[in-house]
Amino acid sequence: MSVKVIKKFPDVEDFTYNYREWNRQFIEHNVILNGRYSQLYYPAHWTTLSLKFAFGGCEEYIFDKMRYRVDDNTYLILNRDTIYESLIDSDKQVESFTLNFTSGFVDEVFYSSFNRDDYLLSYPELRDRYPVNFFQKLYPHDSVIMKHIHSLKRLISSQEYEQAGVNEIMHLILEHIFRLQLNASIEADTISSAKRSTRYELYKRLNVAKDFIHSNYREAVDLEKLSLVSCMCPHHLLRKFKSHFGTTPHQYLTSVRLENAKKQVESTGIPITEICFNAGYESLSSFSELFKKHYRNSPETHRKLHRKKVNFQIA
Repeated sequence: MSVKVIKKFPDVEDFTYNYREWNRQFIEHNVILNGRYSQLYYPAHWTTLSLKFAFGGCEEYIFDKMRYRVDDNTYLILNRDTIYESLIDSDKQVESFTLNFTSGFVDEVFYSSFNRDDYLLSYPELRDRYPVNFFQKLYPHDSVIMKHIHSLKRLISSQEYEQAGVNEIMHLILEHIFRLQLNASIEADTISSAKRSTRYELYKRLNVAKDFIHSNYREAVDLEKLSLVSCMCPHHLLRKFKSHFGTTPHQYLTSVRLENAKKQVESTGIPITEICFNAGYESLSSFSELFKKHYRNSPETHRKLHRKKVNFQIA
């Protein structure tokens, strides 16, 4: 399977842009989209199975009335035939990095990954007739996926990259994603419910609530809003969320806000007051108290101590 690398996104408002011809590339080839953009918006469009990454900022994906925030710590999986919008709302350039897989490639990797060697040797050309679908949600970066992503980025940075090397890594990434999906299925089966279909639906809706928190932590997020986006009644959501994730939605919101604030305290010179507001808090005193409770020092002290630690390590 050939891999096509595209480093410049099309201008959809250009009269020469052909939607059908653009999509044809993703049917015939595995495609890597890689570019740096600021203040970019793409209206609703089609995708094949794709993995969405963003580096040096965040890119948002909108579908099923949800907004998913992909950043330096997470990536998003979209199934084939998903219609979505994408957005980079930043004056600073963000690196957008997407892997797109053809349906034939997905079927081949799936078939080869989950059948016995003797069966594969006897029926090498046989394929499953059922479409492969993934849990569409945010996933944390892991060492395996990031090792492959960094290898891909190094390879395609050359004008004369080797197709064979890129293709091999695409195989390895997709196989790893299949393994993650198997783990996700096992995780979904831990939810207490008699029917498997109900367990999977609960797993999907609980992750919608979790991803909504991750993607909208700067805004006011409460149980009622989460119940609307996940289509669950508030108490049912609270009970199942705590049972499955080991924390309540509000506790998870607090941890996401503080973790993002901590990163800004450590890696930027942004004033603490601005970091407080960026994290979704309106009261600086409440924010500082929470920060100190979780990290043992005030934001100001934490920044000073972190800089001393970094300077010591550099020296």
